[in-house]
Amino acid sequence: MGDMKHVAWPMENGAPSRIGALGQSRDGYLWVGSVEGLFRFDGLTFEPIRPAMRRDGPFVVSSIFGASTGDVWVGLARSGGAMIYRRGRLIDARLPDPSREVTGIVETPDHAIWVARGGRNTRTLARFANGRWEEIGREWGLPQSRIWQLLRARDGTLWAVLSAKVVRLRPGARRFEDSGADVMWRASIAEDETSRIWVSDGDGPRLLRRSTGTDYPRSGRPPDSVLSTKILFDARGRLWGSTVTTGLFRIDAPEAPRATSVGVRGFGAAEGLTSDQARSVFLDREGNLWIGTELGLDLLRPASVAVATEIAADSPESYHVASVNGTVYVTDIDTLYRIRSHGSPEVVARFPALPSAMCGGKSGTLWITFRDHALRYKPRGGVERIAKPISSTYYGCAEDAAGRLWLPAVDGGLLWRDGARWRRWPGLGTGVGVPGDAATMPDGRAAILFRDRPPALPAAPFVALSKERVGIGNLEGLLPTSAALFVSGSRGFAAVSASGVRRLDAARYPWLASVNGLVRTPAGDIWTIGDAGIVRMRAADLDRALARPGAAIPHRVFDFNDGVNSFAQKASGAQAAVGGDGRIWFLTRRNVLMIDPANLRRNPLPPPVLIRSATFAGRTMRDPGAITLPAGTTRLSIGYTATSLSIPSRVRFRYRVEGQTPGWVDPGGRRTVDLADLGPGTYRFHVIASNEDGVWNREGAALRFTIPPTLAQTWPFRLAAVIAFGLLLWLLYSLRLKQVSGRIRERLEARSSERERIARDLHDTLLQGVQGLIMRFHAISVALPEADKAKGSIDGALDRAEELLVEGRERVRDLRRREGGRLDQVLSELVAAQQFDAATKVDVRVTGTPRPVCGTILDEIASVVGEALFNAARHARASSVEILGEFTGRHLNVTVRDDGVGFDHELAGTLGRSGHFGLVGMRERARRIGATLEIEGAPGEGTTVSLRIPATIAYDSDVAAGPARWISFGDAFRRWRRRAIDRDL
Repeated sequence: MGDMKHVAWPMENGAPSRIGALGQSRDGYLWVGSVEGLFRFDGLTFEPIRPAMRRDGPFVVSSIFGASTGDVWVGLARSGGAMIYRRGRLIDARLPDPSREVTGIVETPDHAIWVARGGRNTRTLARFANGRWEEIGREWGLPQSRIWQLLRARDGTLWAVLSAKVVRLRPGARRFEDSGADVMWRASIAEDETSRIWVSDGDGPRLLRRSTGTDYPRSGRPPDSVLSTKILFDARGRLWGSTVTTGLFRIDAPEAPRATSVGVRGFGAAEGLTSDQARSVFLDREGNLWIGTELGLDLLRPASVAVATEIAADSPESYHVASVNGTVYVTDIDTLYRIRSHGSPEVVARFPALPSAMCGGKSGTLWITFRDHALRYKPRGGVERIAKPISSTYYGCAEDAAGRLWLPAVDGGLLWRDGARWRRWPGLGTGVGVPGDAATMPDGRAAILFRDRPPALPAAPFVALSKERVGIGNLEGLLPTSAALFVSGSRGFAAVSASGVRRLDAARYPWLASVNGLVRTPAGDIWTIGDAGIVRMRAADLDRALARPGAAIPHRVFDFNDGVNSFAQKASGAQAAVGGDGRIWFLTRRNVLMIDPANLRRNPLPPPVLIRSATFAGRTMRDPGAITLPAGTTRLSIGYTATSLSIPSRVRFRYRVEGQTPGWVDPGGRRTVDLADLGPGTYRFHVIASNEDGVWNREGAALRFTIPPTLAQTWPFRLAAVIAFGLLLWLLYSLRLKQVSGRIRERLEARSSERERIARDLHDTLLQGVQGLIMRFHAISVALPEADKAKGSIDGALDRAEELLVEGRERVRDLRRREGGRLDQVLSELVAAQQFDAATKVDVRVTGTPRPVCGTILDEIASVVGEALFNAARHARASSVEILGEFTGRHLNVTVRDDGVGFDHELAGTLGRSGHFGLVGMRERARRIGATLEIEGAPGEGTTVSLRIPATIAYDSDVAAGPARWISFGDAFRRWRRRAIDRDL
């Protein structure tokens, strides 16, 4: 089967054993039925399909059919009946009165499903239509006989193979007709590309007339007696059949003379089939042939690269190839083959010795060299044997435009023949200038490839090439064409001409490194064989890249997936040749390969793309539609595939997740994606794919899935959580604020107690002592006569001492703590204590709901306000003074406003030097109690002093426990930053 690529899945690679049924569903899956059950295959993975309900007995599949609805009908053996695979589940079809084995399932144009119950003789057919079963028997004209196979022809006719005859049911008819053909037990039936019906049994395949009677064309017969064959035709009209004894057979021309088995090709275990017991054969929609055997699954698909099976494989020595006037010649170890245009390889001659080189001459001559002689095949026939003067193995061959034959040899130097005379180029082949290959350049000169540095050759009639001159590493291929001489090396590719060497780097063009053979076709293509396989590119693209290195060279690589079955042989001489019919022949270590550029296989079918599974939370869903995942799901694994069965390894995918990733992701050939970090919402997974030839299915497949939110992910819960968190912060803030406020109150209480102690000490010690001194000096003054001058001085001093005593008592009174009380009363007392001019209008007002003010805070308020009133009375020369107390839920505000001379720096300095607090003292008092003091004014515009105290500090605790706690975070922050000041209190 040289033009077919064989791929095998034996049991050890996961394939089921004892495969008896094959089929394909509308979505492109290959379905495999065996004694082990039912499997779904996408070209890479065998997926077991089990019934949803547990069954009694084994699950043995004998027939498979993919219906037009997308359902897969599965016929069972051992009285299992039939099942239907639909929407990811395998359900019982409820076939009435199941027989021992279902031997066939087909669908007729009216969408009725016909099931052959082959294990019985009566009512062997059952028809399922419009949701109900109908058993078919004599009333339909069906003989009482077992049915071994069903066929639905293109015209809608239903054919049934019985134990000894073939019957048919025409479209719309209600009775079967006898075709008149006699067949053996377990015969098979098939339809060819021209809609003719064929049968096959132990007597071989033959054509069945549409009218009565049978026609036995002289067809080839399989080499051995065939039992239980199943046959089919491929797109090229070749007949294929499976057997249970000799594997697979193919008849290329079924209507050829039947006298011998010529034209019948076998393919069995010896050729790589998993087993000679081939029980089923199936042709898929891409033209691939599938064979189910006892030991696995096999695939034969049309290949772009064909093996020349007529040429012996595995030649112990290198193959050689040459093209002369459109005819290709190939030699192996002892045989010369000729391949004419559109012909197959044929043997021309056999040699007693091993050929060492072969090349074509300028006038249609073919040269074949041996160690001690050369053969010259003349264009008009005849062979001339020419002895060589030196016995040596020559690894190249070239004839230049002058008719000189050049033969390089590692051990024999460079030998050349001019006319009838042999010559040896002097100074070569003795460790200096070792020639390794030869070719003819487009200008007719010979090019000699040297394996080391050649000696100086000033007047040589050939072009000497070496590693140093070409500059692409070790030279491996000398590649002549009619347009240029190319050379390939380990580090690149080069074109050599009289004008110089143009190079391409292997880092940019890796497939052009280590090329061993190259041809240029009349169509303008370049074909190469080397380490990368067989490569095709346009000659114009290669020329452009040589002129501008770095330019892209579109190309296609043909590798083992395309039918290449070995590696390029690393040998001198041509490794590829093109025939007059355009076919190209390549030499490998194992075989001679052929490519026909006019018949390259291309798969035009976009691959069906499918979502095969969804896995989440330890659960897997097969063939999911739109799904809703459990709330809180964050990970989802999606399995997808494309049922392009020819070369599944070349299928490429792209996917995107709408709702998570905005663009397309290229996973290459990977067929599973794991999505993570998913949140609540609706997503759409969309995947597209291309087949092995780059044909894209842009529609692809999609899976929509929804993840509902958990309770913690709903917006009411999140809102409640935010509110709860806010309340918690407020609670913590309130507790901290209470703690800070209590600490400030404690510090203020301690300060007030210390002031009272100081006041008592001053009153009980200093003031009492001063009072006693005043009384003693007063007694001395009374005792002095009136005329005494000292008496006047003493009396003046006593008057001053009494003033100081009064002022000291006032200061002591100021040091004593006020009890908590009314702010309006304190403000009135402060106004009364100042000596305002009679013309000055003083107004005291209190707004808001009055609350008791903490005594220590009231002391500080009195000090600050008293200082402000003192400045207004002594310095401002104001005509009106307004004192305003304002109670709010968050602050206690006290403001002193006058319309006096205003505020300037000179006045501030005077106030500071007067011995009073001044502005600095007022601010210090405000900071001690966590209050804010603002002083505004300008010359001639009066002065405003504003004191703002947080409610939690100003009001008594029994009152502040209410709304007064709602103070600003700014106030709390300021108090927090002033803990150092609090310690001073």
